[in-house]
Amino acid sequence: MISAPPPTSAHHPKPMAAELRSSVSAPETPDPHTLPASAAKPARPWRLATRLIRGVTGVVVGCLAIVTLMTAGFTKYEITERLDDSLQEVGERLQFAVLALKQQAPGQDVAHLSDIKPTSLAYQITDTAGHVLLRSSNAPARRFDVPLSGGFYMLPQFRVYVTPAAQTDRFILVGEPRLHRTQATHRAILIAVVPIIGSVPCIWLLVIWIVRRGLRPLVRLQDEIRERGSGNLTPVPELSLPVELSAIQVAVNSLLERLQKALSAERAFAANAAHELRNPIAALLAQAQMLRAAAQDTSPPSVAADHTNATPDNTPHRANTADTTQRLDTLISQIHRLTRTVEKLLQLSRAVAGTALRRDRFDLLPVLHVVADELDRPDHASPRIVIETGALNTLDVLGDLDAAGILLRNLLENALRYSPQGSAVQVHVTATAALPPCCHAEGPAPSGQAAMFEHGACVTIQNLCTPLAPDLLNRLTDPFVRGNASAEGSGLGLAIARTIARQMAIRMDLFSPIPGQNTGFMVQLTFQKAAGRL
Repeated sequence: MISAPPPTSAHHPKPMAAELRSSVSAPETPDPHTLPASAAKPARPWRLATRLIRGVTGVVVGCLAIVTLMTAGFTKYEITERLDDSLQEVGERLQFAVLALKQQAPGQDVAHLSDIKPTSLAYQITDTAGHVLLRSSNAPARRFDVPLSGGFYMLPQFRVYVTPAAQTDRFILVGEPRLHRTQATHRAILIAVVPIIGSVPCIWLLVIWIVRRGLRPLVRLQDEIRERGSGNLTPVPELSLPVELSAIQVAVNSLLERLQKALSAERAFAANAAHELRNPIAALLAQAQMLRAAAQDTSPPSVAADHTNATPDNTPHRANTADTTQRLDTLISQIHRLTRTVEKLLQLSRAVAGTALRRDRFDLLPVLHVVADELDRPDHASPRIVIETGALNTLDVLGDLDAAGILLRNLLENALRYSPQGSAVQVHVTATAALPPCCHAEGPAPSGQAAMFEHGACVTIQNLCTPLAPDLLNRLTDPFVRGNASAEGSGLGLAIARTIARQMAIRMDLFSPIPGQNTGFMVQLTFQKAAGRL
């Protein structure tokens, strides 16, 4: 393998208006067109605290509104009753004026009182014919338009109380301006209602405080559960939770325990299967190679000797030997293929079991160089893997180091397997927030991952194979799907890479042809870059 740090050796493809692209992201977003109508729209997120605050505040405010209306109605009723009592009391006190009245015929006597206001009471003393004998200065000159019988009557401007006087031919009419009654009622209602309305903000603040205080255990439980996953499957500790949440804690701990056992069983199965499968395959391969060597030893030592000792009897023997050698070569080739398939299946099993869920900080460049050295020795005359890192010396990312090695190994093996003879696989590594054109993905990042991708580390792997059809490119990450059916391979490399990319929150984009070119295939990986040094 040759590393080419000088910037002049970097490969920059020409821009292209459109290209075929397939995106495999973590987490993968389902296609809304393939979902049923009920699942096409995601549920709108909501907060329990907000719903409780709104619900409790709404109920309290509604009850206060009912109380306010009832208080206003009761206050109005009480004020009306008290004012009517005042009218009746004034009418009774006016009896002395009737006794002192000497005039028997209609007249225009007016009692002028000081400090008369528009809201002061007005009164009239009339005879049975309805003639006004005496009135206050703020009373109308004509009799109130009410019947001359005892009781209360409502006029447009007055509330009138009529009572017969001690003399049978006299009546007392006392009128209260409705303006005074309205003002008195409104003031009384405001005095009773304003404290209730003013208590609403205090009630709202108290509800917020009580709800948030009551939900603190739930928030602590939420934080503990959020920390689980990503390789952390430890039980949730005791948090002094209420009875309602203790059941959730027990259920979560039980689920984590079962998940831990399942993952341990998966990993143990993968390790045991690797041991149990590789040993018989290795023994079978060794026996086949020994048989091939024995078959070659039984063949004639030289062509000259064959011609010298050629007889009709040894000709079939040579033919049988060649046929046996050919069959053994085919057997050895199939055993090698079976070995590769078993290895890939074990890698896929480990990936599905969640081996890439850890979030450790590690340097990506040494992992990339080690994997490339294993696949293409650096002392080769014409290297098939060329890595360009520019001025980068380190590149810290978040994830699992072993899983990243498996991911890069599968992608590089796939690129080498389908790369044309004599061409090299190009690997470009960048660590800038603004990605270069070769690392630019046209499609938007999945929801919740945009900020991570903007500050990610970009790795592209590309070869010069024949462009793939769009439908094949979209299915290329499915198990046992290969870009070229005639080439050797299990069809599991990209499926393993996709599974690991999802678990490590790596965005994985597939392009064919290479952007800016008419041929080739490119894989773009966007890692989550660790904070700190580049």
